[in-house]
Amino acid sequence: MWPFNPLQILAAMAIDLAIGDPNRWPHIARYAGALSSAYERWLTGVCGSESGVPGSELCDVSMKSPVSTLNQKPGTRNQKPRTIFSGLLFWFLVVGTMLGGYLVIRLVCSLVSPIAGYIFDILVVYQAIAARDLHKHAKAVLDALRSDNLEAARERLSWIVGRDTQHLDQSEISRATIESVAESLVDGIVGPLFWALIGGAPGALIYRTANTLDSMVGHRTQAYEKFGKPAARIDDVLNWLPARICALIICILRPASWLITRREAKGHASPNAGWPEAAMAYTLGVRLGGTNFYNREPIKGPLFNASGRVATVNDIKIGLTRIWWVVFAVGSVFLALSSISFDVGSVSKPVEARNLGGTG
Repeated sequence: MWPFNPLQILAAMAIDLAIGDPNRWPHIARYAGALSSAYERWLTGVCGSESGVPGSELCDVSMKSPVSTLNQKPGTRNQKPRTIFSGLLFWFLVVGTMLGGYLVIRLVCSLVSPIAGYIFDILVVYQAIAARDLHKHAKAVLDALRSDNLEAARERLSWIVGRDTQHLDQSEISRATIESVAESLVDGIVGPLFWALIGGAPGALIYRTANTLDSMVGHRTQAYEKFGKPAARIDDVLNWLPARICALIICILRPASWLITRREAKGHASPNAGWPEAAMAYTLGVRLGGTNFYNREPIKGPLFNASGRVATVNDIKIGLTRIWWVVFAVGSVFLALSSISFDVGSVSKPVEARNLGGTG
């Protein structure tokens, strides 16, 4: 009935909740990041620190393959044009390599045993989700604030947000943490599980790779304005429905907030980020959004629940419970789907047996 057994998704969720993502384990996001760096240097020929592109000192446009860029010495040649076309080619190269690697390993596992292939798919989906790690990193900020250690809270916050954190006070740290949790509910839970349901383990793998590429090159800077645009736009497309599903799940806790969330979310520059953020603001009753600083430059964003109260440390604690609520809600859906699949399968077998038996 589904391209992927819902029980496999439930197993992947259980593994994530049990152990998270151990730092030294192989991980698809780390492989995608390494491929991203290699292919970017190969395609753009970024050389010399004067290019202003992170990691550009490692490049040499004389290399014959993207893999060879991982050990390149500083170069002196000029940077090739960073066009939208090269950015699109870059996206397909990274995703294609990741998908090709998956297919090869999956084939080998299947040749060893069907169970091995089944387990490998579970592990791929498990690595695509990040509920436990999301909770761990946000709670680290919460613990620092509870200990009145603003410096530690700022440092830990910098691990999960891109904005400047060095001058944030307690309320601003609380707001930033809640906003990060809201957005990560889509990237780390609803998005990968949605695409796992649609496309199985390959769907989850493609989603996680695309999300990683957006994080690495999908920036509105001079270096990435064109080159990173395909990655950013594809990520927007992949997250369009998951972002709205996530907001709906959050708003179930306070149904009256759904209508205003739908209206206010459209004010965000991102077609997706405003949905979970607005839902979190109105269900918690706090004010989110506004002006943030990036590289000391103020960036003004939409304000959600402008009449709400200022976020506090306790609101982070409540926000963390939203992680488990989303996990529970999504898990319940997959449990129901697995029950439906089982019922359909148990009914179809007797029907097939009667058809094979003929009329007698």
